[in-house]
Amino acid sequence: MTAPAKHTRSIHVDAPVEKVFGYIAEPKHFVASMPEESHSVLGGKVKQTPEGVVTEYQIEHREFGRHMTTTVTRAEYVPNERLVDHASLGVDYILSVEPDDTGTKLTYAWDSSQLWKMVSKTFFGGDRWVEGALTKFKERIEALP
Repeated sequence: MTAPAKHTRSIHVDAPVEKVFGYIAEPKHFVASMPEESHSVLGGKVKQTPEGVVTEYQIEHREFGRHMTTTVTRAEYVPNERLVDHASLGVDYILSVEPDDTGTKLTYAWDSSQLWKMVSKTFFGGDRWVEGALTKFKERIEALP
C-alpha cells in the first residue's frame, strides 16, 4: 500500500458549533451530501450505542454502473469537535467543527491510499465532491430553524 493522501477543505457556517455538529453527525445528512450521480442512499439500519451515538451504517450507491453497498464504521466521535467515519472501500471521512467569530468553521477531510486518490481524481473528482458536500451542509444547516 502506498502512503496516505489527505485532502482538506473548510467552510464558514452561520450557526453555533452544537447545531453544526448535530447535523453532520447524522448519517442521513452525510449521505445526502454526496453527489447526485452516485445515487447514494442510507441503507439498512443505523447502529447506535445505548446513548444514541452512531457506530455503523451503510451507504447504497452506484459506481461504474453497478449497485454497491459500503459499510461505514464510526471510528472516532468527539462531541462538538470531530468525527471520523471509515468506509469499507478504504476511505476515511473526517469532519470537524470549531467556533469562529460569527459561527462555526466546518472542516471536511478525506484520507485514503494514493491508489484511491488516483481513482477518485480520474473518475469521481473527490476534491470537488468535498467542496460540494460542504456547500450542501452550509445551505441546509443555515436553513434550519
